[in-house]
Amino acid sequence: MGSVIMPTLLIFFLLFFAIALVLPTVRVWRQTGVNPVVLPQSDDVAGFVGKWFKLLILTLGLYLALGSLGLSVPFGTISLPSYASIIGMCLLIISICWVVIAQFQMGKSWRVGIDTYVKTDLVIHGLFRISRNPIFLGMIVQLLGLFLVQPDAITLAILLAAYILISVQIRGEEGHLRELHPDAYPDYCGKVRRWL
Repeated sequence: MGSVIMPTLLIFFLLFFAIALVLPTVRVWRQTGVNPVVLPQSDDVAGFVGKWFKLLILTLGLYLALGSLGLSVPFGTISLPSYASIIGMCLLIISICWVVIAQFQMGKSWRVGIDTYVKTDLVIHGLFRISRNPIFLGMIVQLLGLFLVQPDAITLAILLAAYILISVQIRGEEGHLRELHPDAYPDYCGKVRRWL
């Protein structure tokens, strides 16, 4: 592992966190007066996913920070061809652009979690014409890129755990959108796939 890989990944992680979570949260809050981060503390599925997703993000940040400081070494290194890291860096860059575009296209409807208090519009334009979940898709691509740049058991476990948690979250959101838009959402699902 090159000495600049972990610090570069940490900078990317912090940049992604700021651009993909903090900035849209502030934007939507200013536009609507509504906090778009609606992760429940409940003991149901949504609460479970929210709690474990926070833990996953914290684990990833801690892993990258410790690696950047030289306080940890890769665990369970996985051998990949040398060009995998180049593909991974490209995926990281593509993913951040993709997520930012999708969030911008969601406008005031962007949420982290399921907002059962404020009715949001169904977004079906832009990237949402090719994926019902472009932001989640971008997050998976980001974690795949991370794994290709830093292929080890930790980044692989984070990728797989995130995929499972996101898949559960998507199904919860689909149920919510079916209730919120009983005619438009099933029609939209018939035209656009869940991922791509």
